[in-house]
Amino acid sequence: MLSEIRCNAFAQKVIKFQNGLNVILGTDSGTNSIGKSTFLLIVDYAFGGKAYASSIDILRNVEEHDIFFSFVFNDDTHIFSRSNTNSGVVWKCNAKYEKIEEITLDEYCNWLNKQYEINLPALSFRDAVGRYIRVYTKKNCDEFHPLHYFPTEKSENAIFAFLKLCNEYAPLEIIQKEAKASKDALEAFKKAQRLKFVANITKKEYEANITAIGKLHEELQELSDGLENNLLDVNAVASEHAVYIKKLLSRVRRARSLIKSRYDALDENGEYKFSATTDNFQELVRFFPGANIARIEEIENFHKQISSIFKKELSAERKKIKETLDEYDAIIQEHESQLRALITDPKLSKMVLTKHADILKQIERMQNENEAYLKKEKLLAQSKADADRYDEIKLKQFAITSLRVNTEMQRINDLIYNGLYQAPQLCFTNSSYRFFTPDDTGTGIAYKGLIVYDLAMLTLTKLPILVHDSVILKQISDDAIERIMELYAGFDKQVIIALDKQSSYSSATEKTLLERAILILSPGGGELFGRSWG
Repeated sequence: MLSEIRCNAFAQKVIKFQNGLNVILGTDSGTNSIGKSTFLLIVDYAFGGKAYASSIDILRNVEEHDIFFSFVFNDDTHIFSRSNTNSGVVWKCNAKYEKIEEITLDEYCNWLNKQYEINLPALSFRDAVGRYIRVYTKKNCDEFHPLHYFPTEKSENAIFAFLKLCNEYAPLEIIQKEAKASKDALEAFKKAQRLKFVANITKKEYEANITAIGKLHEELQELSDGLENNLLDVNAVASEHAVYIKKLLSRVRRARSLIKSRYDALDENGEYKFSATTDNFQELVRFFPGANIARIEEIENFHKQISSIFKKELSAERKKIKETLDEYDAIIQEHESQLRALITDPKLSKMVLTKHADILKQIERMQNENEAYLKKEKLLAQSKADADRYDEIKLKQFAITSLRVNTEMQRINDLIYNGLYQAPQLCFTNSSYRFFTPDDTGTGIAYKGLIVYDLAMLTLTKLPILVHDSVILKQISDDAIERIMELYAGFDKQVIIALDKQSSYSSATEKTLLERAILILSPGGGELFGRSWG
């Protein structure tokens, strides 16, 4: 429990707390600006809040200061400190109130959560406690929206925090994750369609595709029936690849024909043989006595040498071209082998194969579109089923929980009004709630409903503390206040209230207030900081 708050800037340096009811008591004239709400903000600060550090008036008029908080758990005292200018840091302190270790605000709140043994699934300490520390300047004293942490909070967040605090959220958490997963899967699929990664067609287009696919299969059958070799077992990829190989074969064969022409021409030239003029030039002298036989023999020998070189070059060129022809033959053989692997008859015309491939591509495209349509329909159905299941279980959990809370509010309301006035009611829809008192109107009745609700939550849940500002209590009739004080005082949990003295209170109520007062404030020397402003 919170056992002590101390600060050198206070007029009363140390404020000690007790179990049950703790009262910050003001004047009987209801004077404002004496520090009641400010001190409740400091209590909120002790429980991990931040609103106190956001007060410009405090910073301007009191300046920087440290506030020390003492908690007692299992007879062990734990002391912490926070500065009003650095709300994100908490200091652990020793018994002499000296700072010894810095921790984060989150670590501090987690420590409080563990010490108070709240430990509820998916609920932070502040989300549990902060809603029920009701201080006027925190704007969470709305008598018609008691579940809200702040006025602009989404109703869905408020009702889930309520369900978590009542420890009725766990059955819903798994279903919520499943519903979110199926919704995310549907959104991801829709995004893929928007980005054109996946086809997006309507039901009408889906049905038209079914009809078109049937007709295309008939065309395939007709195409196959007109051939000796069946093409029905050839898929679109194989058929299209066969067309591609056909094109390659045509190119290779044309290139081979050109090379073969060159080879044949060389082959013909390779048959050339040099014919010697004669083996004996002596006969030539008989007819041409003056002929230069030596020169003629020299020319003949030159021709023989040229013939020898020419034959060698022709032989080398033919060998080179023959190797090229062999390479082309190997390529042709490989392509023909690939064709035989794809289709029964590699001699099928390219036109037939192209038509076959086009038909199969159309079928494949429409089948992919239809598969995408069916996939989306399946995701839609799954998402809707999970969402409906989630909504059904959510409403069931809220119905069970609200019945328990409404029953407890009825009991508390009867203790306050002896059954003369109706109890407030809490009703839930799928994403919001209503809080009202049937057949009753007026500010006092509305605030009474807020108090009754908070007392019910303090009774039914692990909520460790309840704080009510004077703005809530000042609207209540004196008779009701007396019974409310009895209820406050009957709790072992800490209840901290701010209230002005009233001369009309009964002696029993006045006695209770004075016995439970931990801080009495009044104009002059009794203000929280010993002075007022504004």
